[in-house]
Amino acid sequence: MEEKSYHHGNLKNELIEKGLEYIDRYGVESLSMRKLAKAVGVSSAAPYAHFQNKEAFLIAVWEYITDQFYNRLEETNHTCSDKDRILIDLGKCYVLFFYENPLYYHFLFTRTDIELSKYKPFILFEDIATNYLNEHINIGRDTIRSRILALWSMVHGLAQLVTVKGVVDKENLGDEVEKILSSVSF
Repeated sequence: MEEKSYHHGNLKNELIEKGLEYIDRYGVESLSMRKLAKAVGVSSAAPYAHFQNKEAFLIAVWEYITDQFYNRLEETNHTCSDKDRILIDLGKCYVLFFYENPLYYHFLFTRTDIELSKYKPFILFEDIATNYLNEHINIGRDTIRSRILALWSMVHGLAQLVTVKGVVDKENLGDEVEKILSSVSF
């Protein structure tokens, strides 16, 4: 029988992070709960204490990433000292979050269908952007919605683009992203 070491700490989050690495390297199809346990160094039964099966694990991964992304956006909103910059700050947060966590970006946006009208990070962004646009620009509701989608699309694409070699100065990524976002009028 294979001997497993005692595990302490947050096993659920460690299973999620190792699972993301495994999926990125080998694909979701080859992932099993047994392989996940082996990657973390726990017994093959240990993942089942947190996830009923592989599908429940994948849902938990999606929720974990979504919650972290939402919390980062919410923190950015609360710490923004100049509300005239809130859209730039939220956009920068979006890009940097996924730059720092490329496996999250890949998992969320290449594997799953996201319904924006129910996606917590988008709802938060939409509410903040709607308030900003209503206060700063006299435009109709449909135009506001179009601008919000354009802004979301821009930072979504920029999050992918900053990973391409030679596009931005990665040593000064925050400044580069801010400069790009500031070049667009809202």
